[in-house]
Amino acid sequence: MPLNNIDLQQVREYRDLIVKDPKEARFTAKVEGEWLFEEGGPQFRSRVNVRDGVYPMEASHPNFMKAGVCPGPMAFGLFWFAACYTSTFVTEAAMRNIRLTSVRTRVEADLDYTAQFDLGDTPLIHGYRVIMEVAGEADDRALHDLKDYALDKCMGMFTIRNAIPLDVELKISGKNGTPGS
Repeated sequence: MPLNNIDLQQVREYRDLIVKDPKEARFTAKVEGEWLFEEGGPQFRSRVNVRDGVYPMEASHPNFMKAGVCPGPMAFGLFWFAACYTSTFVTEAAMRNIRLTSVRTRVEADLDYTAQFDLGDTPLIHGYRVIMEVAGEADDRALHDLKDYALDKCMGMFTIRNAIPLDVELKISGKNGTPGS
């Protein structure tokens, strides 16, 4: 029976699989997308496989002064951080048999586009904040322990707190999209 909308059997089975074979814990997550050139619509599209098919994800150019027709890339990044942190928090609560009744998470980022427009060298992001509102059958100490656990174990938060090796490869198709021109 799920607790906090977490399939504990699946979580425990995967944990047991990793205990038996640590290589099962490692895989590469991938998202691939394409820029769309039709005016008035989304500008970037990706299709992500889900249990029942394909889930389309679309984004607009970063929304500097007004909203686009779709969320901008930062909204998806903040969504990732909020969803990842929250799911780590809620999953661990379920693993500890803590019933939660409400969890709301807000992630804020202090942005500065000065450097992106070549108008200075200030950092692009000055800071992040995560604000959680939680209710459930747990005392304050248990909830603070879950907060710290999620901060230490969430992959999204790990990328914010640590420098991750990055490799960028550019494959040039040719002029006007013709291969090898």
